Amino acid sequence: MKITNVFFGEKKPKVDLLVAGCFQGEKSPPAELVFVDGFAYETAKQAIQKGRFSGKDGEVFSTFGEGLKEANEFVLLGLGKREDWKRERLRQKIATLPGLAKSRNAASIRLVVETFVVKPIRTEEAAELIPETLELAEYQFGKYQSKAKDDAKPELRSADLLYSKRVRKPLVEQALKRAGIISDAVVFTRNLINEPANIMPPRVMAERARQVARDGKLRCEVLGPGEIKRKKMGGIIAVSQGSNEPPQLVVLEYGASYRNRGTICLVGKGVTFDTGGISIKPSKDMEKMKYDMSGAAAVMGTMKAVSRFKPKLHIVGIAPCVENMPSGRAQRPGDIIKMFNGKSVEVINTDAEGRLILGDALAYTARFKPKAVIDLATLTGACVVALGDKAIGLMGTDPALIRKVRDAGEAAGERCWELPLWEEYREQIKGHHSDILNVGTGGGGTITAGMFLKEFVPVKSWAHLDIAGTAWVDSDKPYRARGATGIGVRLLLELLRRW
Repeated sequence: MKITNVFFGEKKPKVDLLVAGCFQGEKSPPAELVFVDGFAYETAKQAIQKGRFSGKDGEVFSTFGEGLKEANEFVLLGLGKREDWKRERLRQKIATLPGLAKSRNAASIRLVVETFVVKPIRTEEAAELIPETLELAEYQFGKYQSKAKDDAKPELRSADLLYSKRVRKPLVEQALKRAGIISDAVVFTRNLINEPANIMPPRVMAERARQVARDGKLRCEVLGPGEIKRKKMGGIIAVSQGSNEPPQLVVLEYGASYRNRGTICLVGKGVTFDTGGISIKPSKDMEKMKYDMSGAAAVMGTMKAVSRFKPKLHIVGIAPCVENMPSGRAQRPGDIIKMFNGKSVEVINTDAEGRLILGDALAYTARFKPKAVIDLATLTGACVVALGDKAIGLMGTDPALIRKVRDAGEAAGERCWELPLWEEYREQIKGHHSDILNVGTGGGGTITAGMFLKEFVPVKSWAHLDIAGTAWVDSDKPYRARGATGIGVRLLLELLRRW
């Protein structure tokens, strides 16, 4: 879709659909419509005065007419009460537009942006949020589907974002560019995750990382099985040994010249397919376990965007990539392994494999002497039980970093809920014949998994994001098509912008 900023008074061709918003209880349409299309304004005004449109959330008024100068059809969307309006409501409303356009066979739309703007949302924020949401709402992963031409739906090919002349053009142009970079990174991430595991094993993940590095002029290092064994990364070795696919530890580095400002390490779990190993999963829904590399994909997508934004920060992305398969070579429950930082772990459940590879990757961040470490992982089913698909489970050791992550998530629409990492929970993973167990006794599975990871973090400032419930949706949601959501990318980019 081509998205363009346009301004009142500019000569522009007619589009298929002109769209504006109107809040509940208004006695007349938004004043901006007067300057855009007088016929649209007067028609909407009559509809409001005659009680045919009240602006309630979800209400739609539309009209055709020869008098329309901007479009073949005008649509006025009810936005609900002004006091309830916030960023996520705006996102969800904008996410309906591609479907609205397709239902009307409209290939082009023009959106009167300022009719959707009211405090606390600023025009510059909407100028980024709207095009970003339009791109994400249009996303579908259909590369393996064959469709007859008769079944093809009309596509939304262009969207004009219309502003008044009082809006500063450089600000909205910058916002549009930023939105394009963010949406591109999220789409890249979703595509990685949605690929089937036979197409996206660890070695292909590593090749995609190399391509990201080539395109963005990042430093890239990929440790193969030989180097992983020489470095004694026992967690990665143990999880991968049941598979014919060799493990890969991907390192992407940006901004080494800014090292003196402090290094930020981003670590993502990359289990490209998780059968559970010897502790094998039930067959129901196992096909979804290709999404167990969502954390690694989010780190790669974030680094892709970082290479284009060029922040004055030193950022290192680390993604341990493995397959967890049962075989005669696979690790067994009861095995004791030694991790990269020297700690010993008794494997109680081979389906708690993500924390083993993350433990090695987190310990490896010490090489970069980071100021802060943030990891993302589809780590526990317990997080899905606790928070469903509405929130990321958030834990960590630095209240200031936790607050930054939570605030960035609120702004980006990827909300987090903090869980405690009290010392009492460590008793549940205390080992009998080893230092620690890879699964805790008793409840609190998301927290005990976090306590396990904490054993391998080399810095005081660390945040862990359990994205098990938010990385995948089983049905279409606003701006999240069925499948991978690309969760974490927008949050991390917002966090880095505020750093």
